[in-house]
Amino acid sequence: DRNKQMKKTGLIIDSVKGETALSILDELELVDRRFKVGRTKSKLRIPLARRPNVLELELIETRIGKFSTAEDEYEPHPEKPESLDEALALLPPEARASLPRAFDIIGDLAIVELAPETMAYQSLIAHALMTVHTNVKGVYSKAGPVSGEERVRPLKHLAGEARTSTIHKEFGCSFKVDIARAFYSPRLSGEHKRVADLVEPGEHVIDMFAGVGPFPVLIAKQLSKVTVDAIDLNPEATRLLEENLRLNHVKGIVRVWNMDAREAIPEEDLTGSASRVIMNHPSQARAFVDTACQALRREGGILHYYTFAEGLEAQAYAVSELEDSLEAVDWNIEETLYISKVRGTSPMAWQIAVDARVGPA
Repeated sequence: DRNKQMKKTGLIIDSVKGETALSILDELELVDRRFKVGRTKSKLRIPLARRPNVLELELIETRIGKFSTAEDEYEPHPEKPESLDEALALLPPEARASLPRAFDIIGDLAIVELAPETMAYQSLIAHALMTVHTNVKGVYSKAGPVSGEERVRPLKHLAGEARTSTIHKEFGCSFKVDIARAFYSPRLSGEHKRVADLVEPGEHVIDMFAGVGPFPVLIAKQLSKVTVDAIDLNPEATRLLEENLRLNHVKGIVRVWNMDAREAIPEEDLTGSASRVIMNHPSQARAFVDTACQALRREGGILHYYTFAEGLEAQAYAVSELEDSLEAVDWNIEETLYISKVRGTSPMAWQIAVDARVGPA
């Protein structure tokens, strides 16, 4: 029985030498990590995976001095399940079949989407998630879609710490995020890095929907000789963005505007200035294409355009949507540089990224 104590040979050492002893025994692959180290005020009992040979005993004594070995009872570490399915093996089959297969971990908080069949077991699922993912300290479920001009999602606290603020790390950057007050998706981390890697020294980049700053911060972190204007209508997002600029030591490179991009670009003298515009607001980007063209230099530049599309022709639809929106303002796509499904949103539906070099018709 894996939960019962077991009699094993252990190395007995003064507590003050415990750290050194553990390091040496680890080097020799002698520690049995399935069991807990026994501790008293003055002694440490280290469970051994096997009996040391003569040479190993001499080496240990040379390094740490006198010690002893003895048979004793050792308490096992509890086994950690490897998946939610394993942790919730006793749930009814219909509930197990509907367990979330994907969820977002932002810093030390998790957000899950629960199917109706699992709602009666939401607390069990949340606690199981924290058991499987020991870095998670609080679990929330989605209580509705991302909506509104400020792009926030209603959440329900299920287990663990009842806070919504956390620090999320991504490609050497740290982001303070409040999952209840500003949009952030860890599923876009690869996209943040991909776009940042395309920016060249001397460019002027405008992020029209900057959120807490994953694109601007990463760009500024990688390139000191760059100008970045980060715009977002959500005051909580721009407050966090300002914090993230300080946190990552790039405050002097990025300017922050808590405004609607349609107002910020003409009013803050950003018209005709950008070599590259990021438009990561897939439900609304189409309505801002005219403003993005206004922001780009007179000869044009690069758009990073994001939209939602579904079906077998989802990527072709995304390009067509951008083409139609540009045509309405007498601009066009000069070259499609990149197109990809960034993340799934439901079966056969995706967020699509389109990079295009655009210019006036």
